[in-house]
Amino acid sequence: MTTAQAPLDEPSCWLCLEEGQDTFGKPLVRNCSCRGSSGFAHISCIINFAESESKRAYMSGDMGDSLATFEVCPNCKQDYQNDVAYELSKAQVDFVEREFTGAQHGFLYTNALTCRLVLLNVKNESDRCEGEEVISKMLSTFEAMKHTEQHRSHLLHPDATKAFEGHANANIGTFYHKIGSDDGLRKAKFYFQKARSIFESEGDELGVMTINNLIDNVEAEISGDGRRCLTQAIEVGLELRKYQLFTKEFGADDNTTIEAGVQLALAMWKEFRTIEAERLLVKLIAASRRVHGMGHDCTQFSISALQRVKERRVFLKKDGEINVDEVYRVIRYTSDGERCVVQGPVSKVVYDPRSNRSEPSHDGAERTFEVGRTNVVTSRGTPVVCTGLQKATHLNGKIGDRREFDEDTGRYTIHFEDETLKPVMVKPENIRVVFEL
Repeated sequence: MTTAQAPLDEPSCWLCLEEGQDTFGKPLVRNCSCRGSSGFAHISCIINFAESESKRAYMSGDMGDSLATFEVCPNCKQDYQNDVAYELSKAQVDFVEREFTGAQHGFLYTNALTCRLVLLNVKNESDRCEGEEVISKMLSTFEAMKHTEQHRSHLLHPDATKAFEGHANANIGTFYHKIGSDDGLRKAKFYFQKARSIFESEGDELGVMTINNLIDNVEAEISGDGRRCLTQAIEVGLELRKYQLFTKEFGADDNTTIEAGVQLALAMWKEFRTIEAERLLVKLIAASRRVHGMGHDCTQFSISALQRVKERRVFLKKDGEINVDEVYRVIRYTSDGERCVVQGPVSKVVYDPRSNRSEPSHDGAERTFEVGRTNVVTSRGTPVVCTGLQKATHLNGKIGDRREFDEDTGRYTIHFEDETLKPVMVKPENIRVVFEL
């Protein structure tokens, strides 16, 4: 998403109160969660404000907030993003290098460097070179910090240094992993392993689980096998713990928490728990729109995930045989449910071992047409509703996810949203696709 620029008739910079461009010719910008006419400012004004507030916080001993104004908008209390975050992260490093030198300020410095590293674009040669310089500075600062105890008096929690070093090494590993070259993958593995050792020594079980997954993926890429796929249940468990942790630490409406929730929903979807995933995403989108606004990256990320999850994919039968090479979207029922409107083929199907799903590659022309309902085969994970059951009439109208297909009985296993109901096996003619929950 591009940085919002103030229209000509919008109010002035909330800091200098001037309209239009600043003295450097740069326009008013806004890239946070402010809405309406609030929150627009000049980058130069934000930097001056952040420097002033950082000095004040440092002098008052409030180390936790000493650099916060470089990262969080003081109006909406949410993180800056995109171009604004990128420019402010560079200004933050310059400020710390200018004002806070020496190992006693190592925590401040490495924090600023880490914030800068995660925003660099490895596809850009200049950013890759800067990333190498940032990493060199981070590593040398950590070494200097190990030889002095002075920095500990500047920490909110004296034991935080080791944990912070672990997360810094994880971010270094992620930087090299994104580069993706053979050398980059080897370096990524090295720094991920360093992070894991620290997390293990700190008893950070969640950190160890996350890093182990990253290491496994890197090793698979080094060997040429592609990214390793976690067992879906393990991945859901990991993402759930992250989401719960972030909710506790940052609150349910924080953009970091919402993005963790989206990852949890996608993990559920990969495990064919589509109804849970869809309901969670609807909740996350509502929170993100209310707090961050429709145009915020967090909101758009959530909406994009929901669109993906809501796509009801099916296969078609021809002459009694299922064509497993092509996938279609089912749009709606017609003729009292006897016919279906489908769209596609979306593409030829390519199996994705990372998601354990058959994923379309979107490379062919599509058309919309009707087919008989009996020629439509739902894909695994599709939300369905039971109908026309003669013996288990209490299940008619109940919705659930279509899971496994038993070839011997020709029935699908349905896992109901109502957890008091046990999964049952149902004939294809007794289920209908649910398009809207």
